[in-house]
Amino acid sequence: MPDFDVTTLEPPREIVPGLWRLRTPMTSDALPWIMPYAFAGKHGVTLFDSGYGTPDAEAALTAQLKAIGYAPSDVQRLIVSHAHPDHLGLAHWLKQQSPGCEVAMLGREVEWFKDSHRGDEDWMARHRAWMQRHGVTAEELERGRSEERGGPPWESKQREEARTARAAEKAAAVAEGAHPDAATETERRSWHMQIEADRLLVDGEAIEFDGWRVLSVWTPGHTPGHLCAYLPEHRLTFTGDHVLSRITPNVSLSEEDEAAGRNPLREFLASLKKVSDLDTGLALPAHEELIEDLPERCRVIADHHEHRLHEALDAIDSVEGGRPSAAQIAERVTWNRPYATFSMMKRRSAIGETLAHLDLLREDGRLLMHEAEDGTVRWERTR
Repeated sequence: MPDFDVTTLEPPREIVPGLWRLRTPMTSDALPWIMPYAFAGKHGVTLFDSGYGTPDAEAALTAQLKAIGYAPSDVQRLIVSHAHPDHLGLAHWLKQQSPGCEVAMLGREVEWFKDSHRGDEDWMARHRAWMQRHGVTAEELERGRSEERGGPPWESKQREEARTARAAEKAAAVAEGAHPDAATETERRSWHMQIEADRLLVDGEAIEFDGWRVLSVWTPGHTPGHLCAYLPEHRLTFTGDHVLSRITPNVSLSEEDEAAGRNPLREFLASLKKVSDLDTGLALPAHEELIEDLPERCRVIADHHEHRLHEALDAIDSVEGGRPSAAQIAERVTWNRPYATFSMMKRRSAIGETLAHLDLLREDGRLLMHEAEDGTVRWERTR
């Protein structure tokens, strides 16, 4: 049963006639809410993003839809900005409530989602090797593993409670005569199940329904296939996690990006320019407040990353010998709280974001990357 009191929710906010901003709870104190958007139609409703795959989020979304005259069974379409749990998490549950619900995502995001969720059992081994490659010692990794008991970054902080709940459900099912290998309800609705998108979108494609016309806008960076959406008739832009009103999304270089020669930060900065150029009167992000001046917010975010590039160069200069690892550089740049307090999963994100900046500097000819025989990587200013 959900623990969340739906009566404490702010009521849905109508942006323009028939378009509502909803609110569902997250599992993070830093970002307590995810805001799905609901397009009202004559025979149902279309959502842009869904919410976390938790009972609390289910209860909140049900209550918020009821407040505008709908039920989960009325959801005809779910457009997903990207495949992170707070955006995709309720997709499976919505399919259960409304079997005809069409899930639409950019084809590039679906491809990335499938690739990144293959072989999860090997994730920890790959994670440890990648972290050591970029300057985290085996002792630090073991200490972090002892503190967190490991796990991929897409699992929530309640993963231990979720495992306990799954075990209890399975034990109860077996007691009632189910096969021991039968999936529990928790497992079936787990956000990282293989969600098959019904519609694979391409950049610039128009999605038309119930008198609405939504243009898909491919904005890689936070994820490879992140989707923003634009309503030209209303001068509205849905920005997902690509542009938020106060914080900046994590833009990290992963081991897969290294292998593919992809630089997410360069893609992200180009995508910022892309949405900044849209004729937008109001931007609708997935978290925090609405954005009244999207071009200005994009400029501020671009300036933040330019400042981070200079911080990375200064950090290299501050290390004796001038050839630090990405982990040493990450320790020396500015975060929203001290790097020393980060869990190992947060350190991985910080190192990944630092690497995205370092790789951009390398591509621009301002840094050299040195790879030792043991595979470890260090960075040096060009002379």
